[in-house]
Amino acid sequence: MSGFRRNATELVFLVFALAFVSLAVVGAVRAYSSVPFWDMWDGYLGFYVKASTGEWSAWWAQHNEHRVVLARLFFWMDLAVFQGTGWFLILVNYLLLALVCVVFLLAWREQSGGKVGVVGFFLIAWLFSWSQENNLTWGFQSQFILAQLLPLAAFYLLHKSVSAERHALPYFAAATLSGFLAIGSMANGVLTLPLMTLFCVLVRCGWRRCCFLAVLSILGLWSYFYGYIAPGGHGSLGQALRENPGGLIKYVLAYVGGPFYYLARGGAIGLMLAKVAGGLLILSSAVFAWQSLKNPKRSTLQLAMLFFILYVGGTALGTAGGRLIFGVEQALSSRYMTPALMAWAALIVLCGPLILASARWAVGSVLLALLVAMLPQQLTALESKRDVMFERNVAALAIELGVKDQAQIGNVFPNADWALSLAKVPVESNLSIFGLPPLADLRERIGQQSGRKNHPVRECLGHLDEIQEVPEDPRFVRIRGWIFDPSTQQQPETLSIVDGDGKAVGFALLGQPRPDVGLAVGEKANQSGFKGYLLSEKQGMSVFAVGEGVQCRLSSNVPVLRFKVIESNDPALAASVSTASILEGNEWLGKDFAKSSIPEMKVLGRFINSDADVGSLTLRMKRGDRVLYRSGPTSGRQVVEVLDSGLAPVLLPVATEWKLLEFSSKKLPAEFLVTFSDRGKDWGEWAALMLKASR
Repeated sequence: MSGFRRNATELVFLVFALAFVSLAVVGAVRAYSSVPFWDMWDGYLGFYVKASTGEWSAWWAQHNEHRVVLARLFFWMDLAVFQGTGWFLILVNYLLLALVCVVFLLAWREQSGGKVGVVGFFLIAWLFSWSQENNLTWGFQSQFILAQLLPLAAFYLLHKSVSAERHALPYFAAATLSGFLAIGSMANGVLTLPLMTLFCVLVRCGWRRCCFLAVLSILGLWSYFYGYIAPGGHGSLGQALRENPGGLIKYVLAYVGGPFYYLARGGAIGLMLAKVAGGLLILSSAVFAWQSLKNPKRSTLQLAMLFFILYVGGTALGTAGGRLIFGVEQALSSRYMTPALMAWAALIVLCGPLILASARWAVGSVLLALLVAMLPQQLTALESKRDVMFERNVAALAIELGVKDQAQIGNVFPNADWALSLAKVPVESNLSIFGLPPLADLRERIGQQSGRKNHPVRECLGHLDEIQEVPEDPRFVRIRGWIFDPSTQQQPETLSIVDGDGKAVGFALLGQPRPDVGLAVGEKANQSGFKGYLLSEKQGMSVFAVGEGVQCRLSSNVPVLRFKVIESNDPALAASVSTASILEGNEWLGKDFAKSSIPEMKVLGRFINSDADVGSLTLRMKRGDRVLYRSGPTSGRQVVEVLDSGLAPVLLPVATEWKLLEFSSKKLPAEFLVTFSDRGKDWGEWAALMLKASR
């Protein structure tokens, strides 16, 4: 009977392990985007451009404080062999994490007498935790996993070179190679060879091996830091020790205890739990170190795990020195969870004798409770990332078209100017996403005949909802709307915006979630939203949008920009229009939903009794005037109209927080009347203005 229970328990843990791995894989599929993200623009595309033109120093050049030589091998392969789609890099991340599992399972089997068992399956689930999502779904992060895998392998192989009765030299050679390669992973990799030297001294590997590792350590450190330039914008360990030693300790504790922050689903309680767990790991490791050092020659596996924990601790300390200036909470970043998870896995291996001596039901209960607590975080891998991925795709469209749209490009890189500069050669060379559908050669097609001799004349369902200015690039306006072909139930990837002469004057990408359209038209229209760019000169003109494979088109008169939306942190100084500008017949006699009250300001809204309230408000304004505007989370029936201008009414944007509307378009007369109307009767359909209170 006991054997049956043991097998049943192992089966439960095997199912959990398979479930955690499967969820992690599904999460990568759902989060996949071929658009380079953040550091990839310079560290991936920029590197490849330099290296492919014969600049060999690019392989060893710093990326921030790191020399990511090994990751660059994968970057090169992805761009040279796999067209820069990014799938290869994601696959590498998962294969490297699988190797991490292999090393820990080998170590655990030594502790348990050759069995994987409950603990082995738990380790697999633990190491595939979705708390490290950043390192799994971002193609740039192979370096981060390598920076932990290689030192772990080096210490384990060094243990084998001492404890194995046969093949001691091959194990030592493999350990040395792993330690040497770690230098090319990340900056913390340089710690590996010095720690291996100390390991050899403690277990008395022999003076030749100790000297060899010592010399290799010195050469590794010298080569790494020769010509090294400290990156700007970061702190230093010395500065942190002098100015905030308490914060440094808290950062390190939160770093190594980070997995328990995610287990508690974040918040203040999660942060406290992470610090407590971090302290427990450090204290437990110190106890195991005291015991192992009594007889190091017979405790090489324990020392291998302890040295890896020491390596992670050193990494946490070094990270704290540079990143503490961003706050203790920065230690809980998703990318830091991989080393923390591995440090806890090493502690579990260290606890092997205690685990084996304990009652199986007690061990199983504790580990099962941990897995159950981890499950909600793991299930977040199933959450849709369509909104995020769509915005990244539109950012790539902006870069392909050469549109300096900081707000949009900020979804993939912090600086639009720099991104456009980095992408210049990739765009010209059709490299990565710029050589693949739907972005390939779109820039060259602007102003050219659209390429389709017979455009469809049948109208699609759809609407051009709004246009917005691109403050940094007046050549273009940003457009947003939806389109759907009810006859084919299909949606293209790209829309060509064509003028009356048949020339392409803009492009947009489809796939933005539009549940409002899906509710009105049908479930297949849920992803019918589009967003893109149109030449500014086409404002006020007729255009139509058409996509490949769609047998209809969307015709539209392009609205003329009346206003631009500006973020404002000081409403009292931002608004220039007062309540004295209100004309008779005002129906906005309520407030916004939050019933805002700001000194010297007057809030006028259509939320009197409920969202169902409707009405209008007319203001006398002059070009350049500003008003503060706010609306409910649902839009579509809040409009603004410049009276007697010949310009059609346009939709107001969603603004769940106060935003500034500046009526500065050159298309506007010097003075004019503006009517704001709220025609929405459904939930979330309300609008409000904030004006200066007249005295």
